[in-house]
Amino acid sequence: MASVTGRAAGFIATLYYSSSVDEVKDVASMATTAAAGNEVLDVADIGSLNKTRTVIDIPVYGDDVKGKLPGQADPGSFDFNVTLNLDNAIHTGLRDDDGLTIHTFVVKFTQGAAITWAAFDGYVADATVSAPIDDRVQMDVSIARSGGLTWLDAA
Repeated sequence: MASVTGRAAGFIATLYYSSSVDEVKDVASMATTAAAGNEVLDVADIGSLNKTRTVIDIPVYGDDVKGKLPGQADPGSFDFNVTLNLDNAIHTGLRDDDGLTIHTFVVKFTQGAAITWAAFDGYVADATVSAPIDDRVQMDVSIARSGGLTWLDAA
């Protein structure tokens, strides 16, 4: 199975947005979702994809060391920044999203011929537009992830 290997220098990630939910999340559906019309253009910064699991401390009577029990995983949030383009339908869609509709997001990592997708669902929790006088007009977007993260390596 091919995947991104070794050291990866430079910006090898591309972000895609689907206004609906991709229930399947397999290689074929990722290729469809990660199509040119769904690319989030002018991305300046892509945040991290994390999963934090709570760990519960279990006191063990008579033992000097307490036990551990894995709890639920918190998918957390996914944050990214774009140079705002009000002529772009995806930018205005993210800006105007009411935060009540779940969407699928895909990050495509490309290194040579190797492609890896990271797909997740989430709600637009925040889209903040800022226009500093000495910099670009930008939008910081925070996605409240819902559910797990699916990693797929193209064969």
